[in-house]
Amino acid sequence: MVYRKVSISTKVFESTNAIIAWVSGRPVLLSKYDGRYYAMDAVCGHMGCAILDRVEGREAVCPAHKARYDITSGKKTADAIIRPEVKCEYDNSSETLRTYPVRENNGFLEVDMP
Repeated sequence: MVYRKVSISTKVFESTNAIIAWVSGRPVLLSKYDGRYYAMDAVCGHMGCAILDRVEGREAVCPAHKARYDITSGKKTADAIIRPEVKCEYDNSSETLRTYPVRENNGFLEVDMP
């Protein structure tokens, strides 16, 4: 395990339930749900064109096509809404986004990532 310190104070979660941080060169969605912290890849698995930055309950919601992913497991909970008339949109997407263990250390979050 290699826990990397994220320069995000846990106090930020007093006013929001989700934030994006760059960890090991990649965008990671950090969120808090039911008193626990979670981390998962922040790029939507549908087209890879949107950053997941909003969490409703325990689901991250893609701002582009509304695909949803469970923040605790990374599993897709709702398919993307596509417009078939737009040729660049496609209907397949990753079923699961990668999640990472998170811990709190002296008021800051640490994420176990390669």
